[in-house]
Amino acid sequence: MNIVQLKKLSYDEVVKCTKCGFCLPSCPTYLVEGKESSCPRGRNAITRFAIENKLELNEDTERSIFTCLGCGACTTVCMSGVQTKNLIFRDRECQVGEGFYPKIADRLVKTLEGTHNISDDDNEDRTEWMELIKDLPEDAFEKDNAEMVFFVGCVASFFPMVQKIPANMARIMQQAGLDFSILGGDEWCCGFPLVGAGMPEKLEAMKAHNLKKVADIGAKTVVFTCPSCFHTWKHQYDTGLKLMHASQLIAELIKEGRIVPKKEMNVTATYHDPCDLGRNTGIYEEPREVIQAIPGLKFKELPTNRQFAVCCGGGGNLEMTDPELSGEIAQMKLDSIRDIGAEMVVTACQQCVRTMATRARRQKIELAVKDLTELVLDAIDG
Repeated sequence: MNIVQLKKLSYDEVVKCTKCGFCLPSCPTYLVEGKESSCPRGRNAITRFAIENKLELNEDTERSIFTCLGCGACTTVCMSGVQTKNLIFRDRECQVGEGFYPKIADRLVKTLEGTHNISDDDNEDRTEWMELIKDLPEDAFEKDNAEMVFFVGCVASFFPMVQKIPANMARIMQQAGLDFSILGGDEWCCGFPLVGAGMPEKLEAMKAHNLKKVADIGAKTVVFTCPSCFHTWKHQYDTGLKLMHASQLIAELIKEGRIVPKKEMNVTATYHDPCDLGRNTGIYEEPREVIQAIPGLKFKELPTNRQFAVCCGGGGNLEMTDPELSGEIAQMKLDSIRDIGAEMVVTACQQCVRTMATRARRQKIELAVKDLTELVLDAIDG
């Protein structure tokens, strides 16, 4: 994308920004850095000045545009309804077109084209997490035909810290008697990192591949534990398939009595809304319904929750482009959790688990960070 294309797509939107600054307190990068270039108002100004040929794209605009988390909190509070997140992602395409973007993205593209996953591992190793389930026959969840496909995602497949998430979800689905399959080595990255990198056109091959593999199995429903995979399929894939996040499916299974949380958990817990599940896709209540179905658990809301929730720091490829800033935002999130006296934070996103748990470990903060699937499996296993 070039400046002319950016103007055609974005100018009418960006001029709606009144520069009021109402977005500033909602922007995690601004709260940490305190710079105008780190806030939605400043990023909107960069967009407008670039379109009006009053500013040339360079390394400074690169940093401003590529340190946005894409969390969407700014639009939630914007009195004018400026879709800043959409503007930023178009800006990234334009920055790529002009050659000003984090060059680590080139390595990402090469990796995805070569191995079809973000970690550059052998894609056949996507099922490594199954080793966490005892006495499980090889290829137990890889069927030729099934009603559902469980789309695992790259992070949960290859990052040891969160490989228990797909193991937990598979066991929950198994105990509920669901007819499901995984794609195993035939699963490719959903393409979400490419959207964040300003290269959305490069996900077309991945989209076509994943849709074909699901069609080959004959599944009508695809289930995700990863909100970003879920969000990408809902907004980038053109499909009539039923798409469900794990929290929606688990809430349904509990209501139907197909799984029963029975273990008492005497703990004070809160819930962190993942940006791509909550604000960006609109799922708020199902995870809370699941958490509050756990016997003995005392639930406390964070002061900013649902559409006003603060990002964990793991969104928008920020961990890849500026890990220090990502960590500082995660610290801000952990501080807010400790302030309400929570002993545990539950979320429904493997990236949120990684970001918060890593920061808590490095800072020696005593806080249990759990994915919803872990909480549920523990409760139904008793």
